[in-house]
Amino acid sequence: MEASVTGLEIPKHRKVQIKLEVAAECNITPFVARQKVNRFLLLSVGNLLMADEPFLDISPSALRWRVPVVYALPDRGIVGKVGELYVDADNGQILLEESTPLEVLYANAERLYSESTL
Repeated sequence: MEASVTGLEIPKHRKVQIKLEVAAECNITPFVARQKVNRFLLLSVGNLLMADEPFLDISPSALRWRVPVVYALPDRGIVGKVGELYVDADNGQILLEESTPLEVLYANAERLYSESTL
């Protein structure tokens, strides 16, 4: 599992030591976050977009899974990343307002499709 931390200011040209302790509810595993995104994509977008390996995103206000969304073709496999969806690590809700907009997912998939058929 990988994690990223946002909201920290690090001084330039100085030695930095970071100790991180997080206490939060994390009821959703990366496996479940990926399942939720795959189900959402299948019902909302179609079957050629799928979830990749989630990353735990830690910020001062939230603990959530950042799930990359990739475009895949049956005969070629994964063609490329089209965006990402965020899943609340406590309750499993997909956070659309923080995620890549669906229109952008579509547009990026179209672009990858066009590039892959050249």
